[in-house]
Amino acid sequence: MATASDHVPKTPPPSKLFSICEIRPYLYIAGYGALSHKKLKELGITHAVNATNILKTLQTPGIEYLDVKLDDDEAANIQLHFEEVAEFVQTAKNNGGKALIYCAAGISRSASLSMMTLVINEGLTLRNAFIEVGRARPIIAPNLGFWRQMIAYEQAHNGGESTVVLLKGGMRKSIPDVYLNKTALLNGTAS
Repeated sequence: MATASDHVPKTPPPSKLFSICEIRPYLYIAGYGALSHKKLKELGITHAVNATNILKTLQTPGIEYLDVKLDDDEAANIQLHFEEVAEFVQTAKNNGGKALIYCAAGISRSASLSMMTLVINEGLTLRNAFIEVGRARPIIAPNLGFWRQMIAYEQAHNGGESTVVLLKGGMRKSIPDVYLNKTALLNGTAS
């Protein structure tokens, strides 16, 4: 027999767009709209990478900031910041702190920097870094220029090989092969 509670619509989970997402116990990713002094303090964030191009951003007392002023543009040189951000995050971790990497929406710039932090600090492949960050924040989608730079970085540090390939096919623009079966890849069901 059905009860009244059987017909109550379930509240959908909060949008990842407005969430601070945990990649590792010491590493988080977010869009600027998710930030508040209260949330950052509750999470114990000690270090933050600001990858927005917003002139006046939230500055929480007690948090060390690294400003990476960067447009979400395919022509922007994000590769200049890979090692600096990875070192900043590693310093936070080594000191028992927690780092947050954020950009305007938490989709392209912060995703690229988070992925490369895992590649540099943990030795993950670019493909596995995409999976790890994507599991924490499924809405990630670095722009094509950032993908080219991440692939080039992996190739330069991996004997000319990369674990992500840009596909052209009949499409107007190339796409990274990890986008073809993204849901299965992030759920661990891809073959």
